Amino acid sequence: MSTTAKQSHQTSHFKQGGNSVVCRKCKSTQVVANERGYSFGLMFKVLLSIIGIGIVLGIVFSLFGSESIGMPGVIFLFTFFSLPISLLCGFIGRRDIENGCMNCGNKWMAGKQ
Repeated sequence: MSTTAKQSHQTSHFKQGGNSVVCRKCKSTQVVANERGYSFGLMFKVLLSIIGIGIVLGIVFSLFGSESIGMPGVIFLFTFFSLPISLLCGFIGRRDIENGCMNCGNKWMAGKQ
């Protein structure tokens, strides 16, 4: 049996054994598992959402005549609290394991189908 045939037979036998992780996109066995780390995307989404909600609430309060807080006060409160909250939200999911294919670059969460 030639060397390439032996390697092909061993690779197919290894895949059938179920002991390896295989890329779902290209079926490569060159897969690495890493922790996700800090999520800047989630941080900016939360930051912009909180600031946007503050602006909308400020406009609503000013339209309905609630002058005790007013639009500048609501916008200030939401802006003041938006940065610490968004920084903390960036840490959500940082310990999750993410698999990445070295062949095609596909990424997926470990343990999810």
